[in-house]
Amino acid sequence: MQSSPHTKPKLTAAGLTLLITGQLMPQMDFSIVNVALDAISHSLNASELTLGLVVSLYGLAFSVFLAMSGRLGDRYGRKKLFLSGICLFAVASLFCGMAQSIHVLIAARVLQGIAAAMLMPQILATIHVSLSGERHSKAIGLYGSVGGLSFVIGQIVGGWLVSADLFGLGWRSVFYLNLPFCALILYFGKKHIPETKEQQALSLDWIGTLLFAAMVVVILTSISLGSADNWSWHIWSLLACTLPLGALLSRVEHQREAKQKTPLLPPSLIKERQFHSGILSLLIQAATYGGFMFVVALTLQSGFHWPAYASGNGFLGLGLFYFIGSLMVARLVAKMGKAGYRGLIILGALINLIGYATLYWVMTTYTETLTAWLLFVPMAITGLGNAFAVNSSIRVGLAGVEAKFAGVGSALMTTLQQAAIALGTALCGAFYTQNLADSDPFHLQALKAGLYTLTVFLIVLLIYNFYLIATQRAQSTQQSV
Repeated sequence: MQSSPHTKPKLTAAGLTLLITGQLMPQMDFSIVNVALDAISHSLNASELTLGLVVSLYGLAFSVFLAMSGRLGDRYGRKKLFLSGICLFAVASLFCGMAQSIHVLIAARVLQGIAAAMLMPQILATIHVSLSGERHSKAIGLYGSVGGLSFVIGQIVGGWLVSADLFGLGWRSVFYLNLPFCALILYFGKKHIPETKEQQALSLDWIGTLLFAAMVVVILTSISLGSADNWSWHIWSLLACTLPLGALLSRVEHQREAKQKTPLLPPSLIKERQFHSGILSLLIQAATYGGFMFVVALTLQSGFHWPAYASGNGFLGLGLFYFIGSLMVARLVAKMGKAGYRGLIILGALINLIGYATLYWVMTTYTETLTAWLLFVPMAITGLGNAFAVNSSIRVGLAGVEAKFAGVGSALMTTLQQAAIALGTALCGAFYTQNLADSDPFHLQALKAGLYTLTVFLIVLLIYNFYLIATQRAQSTQQSV
């Protein structure tokens, strides 16, 4: 079935469940590996550098191939790309679990990242073009809630699997876990997921893709190596390379659109105010989310010396209330009046600030007796704030996207979201490391430095969305006069 202005393919509840299950696995694999790194190090005799590559190259491959896969789905069929990605993800997960050397594991992780990039943009694009009204709103809410939950679930499940050592598999079980879910999606997906694509044949923008990939590689490489190299001039020089690359990419995309060809990143979409305002808000909030997960997990494991499963359980309140908060977004936005989703972004940022302060108070007050249950309330507050801000940002960005840009728009939002998570993690990690001291065995001062960095992000988010609301009201006043 093809999408068109006159017909809308039907996405059933079963189809949506399969898509959301497919979304959960690649996003879980960002965090599920973190709690298995120590076991992988001992098993494969891996160094800190190669362990870092296990994590970073997955994200790098994921980000680089996202944009093109969104366009391929638009052209050849989103269902076809989604199921192909699921199949490749299963194969890559099998290779990860069977790896007998760290180099094989790294290669398999790159393959996993490519597979994740193939399937992820098709999920949001399929929802966007095959649902409308209340069902569309609920599906987007579910998509956003699972996106945030996946990082927490990954840490909790990964910690439990490594500790349980099921069938003597140890860390390998975190990869084998994907196989039965992939099999179920492949078996039922052919029947329950509708095929959607654009009727007009779309050309592929290879030059734009290569330039965009080069920019992503440069940015993520700089972020990954920055803190380790103490942000030397080499890192800043590498980052500076993004300026000419960005200028050249912009020129190529404008020329391609002027010739009525389909660019990878359509300037007309990027210039759409509602779309880029949603992306910017999402970028800032995603950076805080990634940074928060990193510095708190690091404090619990390296400062408080909690084992992997206990550290994962500490995030239970965040995951649970992120899910609950995501389901509340559609109803709460109606109470925001003209402020709408931007008002909910502001509310989410303020709740986050309260959550950070509460978390730090609990960890400094109950240092000697800290438990996962004592962390539940501050984590729940933070989870609620993240749910409001992240889901509202996604909805603001997608609200003005035409069906023909569904794949490109969703891929771009996902790409920037993952890059922002990496950026937030790197920056918070840099400030965290610089504030470590022998006189602070629990690393609470380092945690404070990381939370202050996140606070700056949220203040920027608040100022930006207050400005947008004020501008919108001023324009409405002028029109009424």
